[in-house]
Amino acid sequence: MAFLSKTLSGAVLLLAGGLPVFTFAATQTVTFGNYYYYPITLTVKVGDTVNFTETFGGTHTVTGQNRMEPFCGNGAVTSCSVTFNAPGTYPFECLYHASLYNMTGVVFVVMAANVPPSVSITNPANGAVFAAPATAAIQATASDTDGTVTNVQFFTNGISLGSIRNPPYSLVVSNLTAGNYALSAAATDNGGLSRTSSAVNISVVTPTPLTLSSPTVTNGQFQFGYTANPGLRYAVQNSSNLLSWSSVQTNTAAGNNVLYGATFDIQALRFYRVERLPNP
Repeated sequence: MAFLSKTLSGAVLLLAGGLPVFTFAATQTVTFGNYYYYPITLTVKVGDTVNFTETFGGTHTVTGQNRMEPFCGNGAVTSCSVTFNAPGTYPFECLYHASLYNMTGVVFVVMAANVPPSVSITNPANGAVFAAPATAAIQATASDTDGTVTNVQFFTNGISLGSIRNPPYSLVVSNLTAGNYALSAAATDNGGLSRTSSAVNISVVTPTPLTLSSPTVTNGQFQFGYTANPGLRYAVQNSSNLLSWSSVQTNTAAGNNVLYGATFDIQALRFYRVERLPNP
């Protein structure tokens, strides 16, 4: 004979010939009535709840064997819920029908498998470019769904830079010379499991000396160019008196030469300069 019992999550359990059923969910159900429990054997995780529900009539109890709790006491019930907070084997029975009809069952409670933490680098951005010698603040976020993060360790090109025990997870690395760097972070949880983030790749370049080309005026457009390093940031500024300067353009260079243009005004005197902005 086969019987069906349905969990609150919608999963259907099948018990055939009295064989145990093994399922894992936050809440599970055991039905009872007419001298039986279904399923008679259930395996759950620590922290899970089991709902006992009468569906077939009769007068029954859901009592721990030897009248030990947890479970639902020694009186007749039609429904009750039990949350299991410690691993172990928990037999239960109906006080009225255990000896005559073997109306018994067992809940096995096991520790949930530890899940490793998650971690990702939030700063700097992948593909960021820095001018040498570079100082960069490496920042990461880390979390653990079934415990706590005990530390986050930072790496550059696989070499440890140090670890941080508490959030915010941030570490400053200084004096990076020209080259390519793969930054990563590894988070460890209180269960000893760890996970390493995806790499964030940055490059450090030797700054090209800033050189401005001679200005030109074409079709009413004033233009000049300046040398740059792709990926570094620059600010174009102008002034009417060489004393006070205003930024008129800030950009990240896309190539080795950048062109700046503005409408030419013969009535206005303007001086221009270009500055390389500090590393982010």
